[in-house]
Amino acid sequence: MKKEEKNVQTLSLPLFVTNRSGKRKWITMNNYRNWHYQENNNIKRWFKGDVANDLNFVIKGAVRIEYFYFAPDKRTRDLMNVVSVIDKYFQDAMVELGCIEADDLSIVKEVSCMYMGIDREQPRLDVMITKL
Repeated sequence: MKKEEKNVQTLSLPLFVTNRSGKRKWITMNNYRNWHYQENNNIKRWFKGDVANDLNFVIKGAVRIEYFYFAPDKRTRDLMNVVSVIDKYFQDAMVELGCIEADDLSIVKEVSCMYMGIDREQPRLDVMITKL
């Protein structure tokens, strides 16, 4: 395996988006499967708009993506229920904004996620992208 370069990007991703009427839409697999395709597309666009300012990097070649989940409360959750849809939206946004070349296996070689505990003040999903 190639030596890792010191090109690491760390961002904080939202767990929900707020639509024009001010209503929060939590981005989870349970909600995703029930959304109409137009609502899903709108939420994906809002998510991309929320993270676009932080996506000011370009990484050429293979990457590893690591997610660190900080829950809003002590309710029991399925980690992948939270991470899976945000991962999809985030990788699509990185490709559309030119941060990575593609979101397929030729570029994204590894994806992992870890539960980091509760942060009632700022629930979030931190992400670290490392060039391999």
